Amino acid sequence: MSFAIGSTVGSYNIEEKLGQGGMATVYKAYHERLDRHVAIKVLHAVFKDDDSFLRRFTREAQVVARLEHPNIVPVYDFAEHEGYPYLVMRFVQGETLKEKLGQGTLSTKEMIRIASRVADGLDHAHKQGVLHRDIKPSNILLTLGGGVFIADFGLARITQSGESTMSQDMIMGTPQYISPEQARGNVDLDGRTDIYSFGIIIYEMVTGRVPFAADTGYSVIHSQIFDAPPLPSSLNDKISPALELVLLKVLSKEPAERYATAGEFVAAFKEALQDAPSKIGPSGAAVLPDATEKKTQPMATQVLSEAEVTVLNQEAPPPLPNFDDAPSSSTPQPAAAKPRRPLLLVGIGVILGMCILSALIIFVVRNRNLPETDNRPPETAVDPSAANPPNEPPAEFAEEIELPLIIRPVPELEDLYAENPESNILAAELAAAYLRDERPEDARTVVRDIVQRTRVPIAIHTLTSRLMEEQQYELAIVVLEEGLTRYRQDLEIQQNLMMAYLLNDTSGRRVEEYLALLREDAHHPTTLAIGEAYMLYDDGRLRLALPLLDAPEALDDGRFAADLLFVKAQLLKELDRPDEALATLEEALQHEPSAWLATRIEENIVELRP
Repeated sequence: MSFAIGSTVGSYNIEEKLGQGGMATVYKAYHERLDRHVAIKVLHAVFKDDDSFLRRFTREAQVVARLEHPNIVPVYDFAEHEGYPYLVMRFVQGETLKEKLGQGTLSTKEMIRIASRVADGLDHAHKQGVLHRDIKPSNILLTLGGGVFIADFGLARITQSGESTMSQDMIMGTPQYISPEQARGNVDLDGRTDIYSFGIIIYEMVTGRVPFAADTGYSVIHSQIFDAPPLPSSLNDKISPALELVLLKVLSKEPAERYATAGEFVAAFKEALQDAPSKIGPSGAAVLPDATEKKTQPMATQVLSEAEVTVLNQEAPPPLPNFDDAPSSSTPQPAAAKPRRPLLLVGIGVILGMCILSALIIFVVRNRNLPETDNRPPETAVDPSAANPPNEPPAEFAEEIELPLIIRPVPELEDLYAENPESNILAAELAAAYLRDERPEDARTVVRDIVQRTRVPIAIHTLTSRLMEEQQYELAIVVLEEGLTRYRQDLEIQQNLMMAYLLNDTSGRRVEEYLALLREDAHHPTTLAIGEAYMLYDDGRLRLALPLLDAPEALDDGRFAADLLFVKAQLLKELDRPDEALATLEEALQHEPSAWLATRIEENIVELRP
C-alpha cells in the first residue's frame, strides 16, 4: 500500500498513521495550498479487489459529501489512489461518547444537550435521504468545547455497496445497537432504523447498560429481533413511568410503532424529564461535569473506536442570543476561566466578586440617575456612525463607590431583591454573588434585568470597558450579548463583543454564527474583517487570515483601526514575525485605542521589545 509516511496522495502529504480499524486505516495529512491538516480514511484492500466498487464508492461518497450540518463530521474530498478508495475529513481533538460513558454517567441536562445535537444531525441526514446504519456511542464524538458530532455517516452504506464476499456476508452495524429490521437483512430501510439505534444510546445513558448483551454477536442479534428489552425502571429506580414509555416506544420492534423522527423522539424524551432529578443516572455512578465552551486547539489527536478510527469535525457552541426577540434563558453562558490568567475563576473569589460588583454598581447607579426621556429611542441616543466617539466615559460615570468587604449570601440577597426588584444595587450584588457561587445562568438573568433598565448604550460601553480592563472577558461577553439585544445596531457594542470573543478564545463556529447575525444589519467592516480572520486562525490557517486584516475598507474611517492592528499583531506573533508585530502594535497606539486595549497593546510591546 502506497500511503507511506512522507508520500503524496493527490493534494495531500501523508504525515503519520493514526490508527487502523475493521474497515479502514486513518492517516494524518497536510494540504499545503489550503494550509490545513486533514484526516484521510483509506478503505482496506478487500475493497480494492472489487471491480465495481470504485464506481459505486464514488456515487455513495458524493451523497455523503453533500451533508453539511454542524453536528455531522463533513467529508472534504474522496478519490482513489492506486486502486485504494479514500475519504478526506476534517480532524480536531475530542473523545467518543463511548469513552465518556466509560468514565461515569451524565447529568440530565447533559443527556438532553447531547441527544438534541445528535437528533438534529440525524434528521438533517434523513431529509437528504442518507442513513447512517451504524449509530453507536463510538460514532458520536464530543469536543472539549461541548461540540457533538456524528462520525462516519454513510460509511456502512459505502462499504456495503461493493460486491466482495466480505461485504456481502457482513451484517453492517453493531449487534448491541442494530435495529431488528437491519439485523434481519432488510434492504428497505428508512430513518427509523437509525432512531432505534439512537434509542439504545439513550437507554444506555439513563440505565447504565445496553438492553441486550451476550457472549456472542449472534445471540445479541437474536435478542434485538425477538426479545423485549428489560424495563428501564428495573435497572434504575429514578426512571419515571413517562420516561419508561418513551424508551419502550423508541425500541419497538416494528418501525411504524417508533417515533417518526429523531427530533420527535428527543422532544418526548425532554418532556418526560421535566420533573426528573438533575442526576438521573444509575445510583453509585460518578456524575461527570457538564461540557463548557472553550476553544479547541488546531492541533488534533485521533479518536479510536472499536471498529476503526473516527475523526472529529469541530466544536459547536451554544446558540447566540436571538437579537430579534426578547432575551431568553437559552443565551449562551460565559466560558470557563483560562488557566493562563492569574486571577481567580469568575464566580468563586470574593475579591473578584467585589471587582465585578464595583463595575456593576458604578454602572447601574450612574445610569439610574440619568434624566428620564422617552422622546428618543435608546438605539439613537449615541450615533453609531460617529467617526471618533469618545474613548473615555463621561464624568457622570466616573465616580467610585464604597463597596462592602464581603458579598452577602445568595439566599439573603434573593429575599432582599424580591422585596426591592427595582434596586439596581441589590441586583448587581446578587449577580456577583451568583457568579461567586458558580451559577452563571442566574447571574445572566440578573444582568439582563439591569441591561433592560438602561436608557442609553453608553452605559453598556462604560461597564464593558471596566470589565475588559480587568480582563473579565467571560462576564463582558454576557453584558455585551445582552446589550446587543437592546441596542442591536450600536457599532461599538458589536465591535467590543467581537474583541471579547477573541480575547476569551471563543470557538470559530460561534464567531461564524455571530458574523451571520451582523450581516443582517448595519455593521462596521472592521468587525467582519476581524471575525473572518479569527475563523481562519481558529482553523489553523494563520497565513490565510493575515491578508484579511489589510483590507482597505476595514481601515478607511479609522474607527476601530487600533482593534484591527492589535489582532494583526497577534497573528504576526504566532507566525514568528516579532519585528513586524512590534511595528504593528506601535502603529495601533497612534489610533487612540480605548483604555483597556491600550493596556493590552502596551503589555505586548514590552514583551516584544529587546
